[in-house]
Amino acid sequence: MTVDITNVINISLTNTPQGLSDVNVNSLALFTTETPSNIDPFRIYLNAREVGEDYGTSSVAAQMATAIFSQSPNILSGDGRLVTIPFGGVSATQGDFKTADITANLAGIQAVANGDIRVSLNGNDIDLTDLDFTGATDFGDVAEILQDRLTDVIVTSKATGFDLFSKKVGALSTMDLVQLPAGSGTDLSVAGLFNVAAGVAVAGGNAQGETLVDAITRVEQDVQFVGMITDLDMEDAVIKTTASAVQAKDKILVHHFVSTEDLEPTTGICSQIKDSTETKTRCAFYSVDLVTANLMKTAYAGRGFSVNFGGSNTTSTMNLKSLVGVLPDIAVNQTILNKAELAGADVYVSISSLAVVLSHGANDFFDNVYNSLWFKFALEVAGFNYLRQTNTKIPQTESGMDGLKGAYSKVCDRGVNNAMIGTGLEWNSAETFGNPEDLKRNITDKGYFVYSLSIAQQPQVDRDARKAPLVQIAVKFAGAIHSSTVIVVIEK
Repeated sequence: MTVDITNVINISLTNTPQGLSDVNVNSLALFTTETPSNIDPFRIYLNAREVGEDYGTSSVAAQMATAIFSQSPNILSGDGRLVTIPFGGVSATQGDFKTADITANLAGIQAVANGDIRVSLNGNDIDLTDLDFTGATDFGDVAEILQDRLTDVIVTSKATGFDLFSKKVGALSTMDLVQLPAGSGTDLSVAGLFNVAAGVAVAGGNAQGETLVDAITRVEQDVQFVGMITDLDMEDAVIKTTASAVQAKDKILVHHFVSTEDLEPTTGICSQIKDSTETKTRCAFYSVDLVTANLMKTAYAGRGFSVNFGGSNTTSTMNLKSLVGVLPDIAVNQTILNKAELAGADVYVSISSLAVVLSHGANDFFDNVYNSLWFKFALEVAGFNYLRQTNTKIPQTESGMDGLKGAYSKVCDRGVNNAMIGTGLEWNSAETFGNPEDLKRNITDKGYFVYSLSIAQQPQVDRDARKAPLVQIAVKFAGAIHSSTVIVVIEK
């Protein structure tokens, strides 16, 4: 017989405890008002084809999925995925005015060279004068002439006349045609021309059913996502309530806006969001109509949530990026562009025949908000995993703190590598901590500074609670160059 070796040597094998995975910041949720063929509360997709199979190829959800996956790069480039979440929301509707059958009046309208009409839009009057229809051949031309004069109205033609729709939605969205009081031209409101008395004006309606906020709350513990879009059209009050709720979450909502009223200082909903510093709601302005604005917003999100933060020089800006499958908004002139800039809304325009996003930072830039969420998640995971992935403990000593700060520093190094954090820059804020000179030197040399008070100075009550001393981190974002001014001096 032999004596067991464990009398001398006793070996136990243990594995390092499993840590958390990084949070997927490119997990994009589509909250859809459409009903899929399945009964799942949510589904995850890596392509648009399967969305079409579940919702129908002609569905809005399938169109939105196509817009997302058509971008290059897109959410898949950053290891993302699309999460569709059906919910019981019903979109708000637009106010509209529909003419009666005025087919017999077309010849009379074509004879008008200086027509007058008042458009009542959302409670405000727009007086149109000098309307010349002498070159119109059909109601399509009549609608086009009116459209050229009405920025915040959608004018569509039909075989028997034309219809007008407000670009706003909700109960405050109204549209009507009436006689222009004391007009000096031909009165277009009369029975023999536009016959507005026989037309039908209907105010819009507010969104109904399950709210977007309720839907987010219902599913956020069951499936992970950061970016959010929806096909739900909401009135301003609901948008503002939603923006306030989203601001309290680690999520980003990208939503579409089509009326220049949304960009007005103080009163416009985009300006209200900006004035409330609700940076996690991103305003995408596209003036054509609600349907195409929704797809522009969706393409924007597909392009925006695409960064692979594990790479080198991978972080991006939405400025001057092109959106696949989206035509530029040619109605955006300098006046509208200036309003969008002040309101912090991004637009998609044509510059020298090239379609690009112009990104504005009045409500911070999209990439700053997006990058900051990644940074927060990465620090949380790094700190947790450092404390978790040991079979013993992290000592409450300077050695233990060095290890913890080292874990946070590795995240900062990733930020430098992916060009979110910049080096060679100066710390300009009056707020400092630790040794101010150390902070400034580290910001310039490394792009970040990590500091904690000596553990020997830690209050005993915190030590008894086994808390680490406060860790403070300063970083300098690399930012992005969006424009340039050049002065050339020529000597002859």
